[in-house]
Amino acid sequence: MTVLRVDPWDPDYGASIESDEDPDRPPPPVEYDEPGPWAAIRPEPPDELPRCAFVDGVRRVDLHMFAEEGDVVAPAIAGSWAVGAAWTGQPAQVADVRVRRVIVVGNGLDHPALTVMLAGQKLDYVPRSAPVRTPRDLLLRLQSAMRDDEASLSEAIAERGGAELIIQDGPLTYTGRGRAPAMGLIKRQTQRYLDPVRQRLLGELDVGQRTPLFRFESRELPRYSWYARIATPRPIDGKMAGLVRMEVGSGQDLDGARKLADLTASTLPAFAAPMWRDSRSPQNLYPVGQLETILRNRLGERDLIRRALESALWTTMHG
Repeated sequence: MTVLRVDPWDPDYGASIESDEDPDRPPPPVEYDEPGPWAAIRPEPPDELPRCAFVDGVRRVDLHMFAEEGDVVAPAIAGSWAVGAAWTGQPAQVADVRVRRVIVVGNGLDHPALTVMLAGQKLDYVPRSAPVRTPRDLLLRLQSAMRDDEASLSEAIAERGGAELIIQDGPLTYTGRGRAPAMGLIKRQTQRYLDPVRQRLLGELDVGQRTPLFRFESRELPRYSWYARIATPRPIDGKMAGLVRMEVGSGQDLDGARKLADLTASTLPAFAAPMWRDSRSPQNLYPVGQLETILRNRLGERDLIRRALESALWTTMHG
């Protein structure tokens, strides 16, 4: 008999497991380099929590627009994003916040920069031209730009030192330099990597356990990856609830990747958000949720910015 289980994520954020893949299509080629059987691994927890930097970003569309040049009409958006790092330790802190604002114009059209005045402050929207034709494609460009900024911040933190773990929210978009302890945390599972036999282990993991490492290549970036359970599902939850996938770039050798995998599996449960605190619990870690709140505040009030944008555009049109 079919049994229904709960996905604890707020439906407004979609599902924690989403896939449009053909279930009969094999997963991408992966290699299994870690010695030993394919079985759950429970690392010894460290004597004290490591100093962690959680890197994340938020983005939004401030205004949808149309760009017109002669008979050509193309979609355009005014968008903003902010990225930053939440540092654990005593005291915990949010640092390295970057706020960016852009006008993305489709169909290859150009537009000059736009300066918006709000409460005596200048908000500068930098123009970007994109050879795309739909609002969705423009949104993807905005998302990609934010991801690039997150990667840049992770690299800057790695170069400065001081973090025992650098955890970037989302897949890695760069390989990492040397042996920097930087990794990506993927909380929404959209891609199947394991064959059906190995996939069964995911539902059997306990809190603090991880899978063995596997290696694959994505966007021409080789990486090691593993799954870990960071929180215990409720009895009504699905077996995949509370799972995250982690990955490190090719700057790590097998031994270095194993050490980071062990450290994350034993450490991340301490940062898992309780169900009542976050709509994407427990995968949206507590420091990340706090960081997102601060970053959204730094973007400013959307309705006020929208009106300021409309006023600036009116001034541009009518002089």
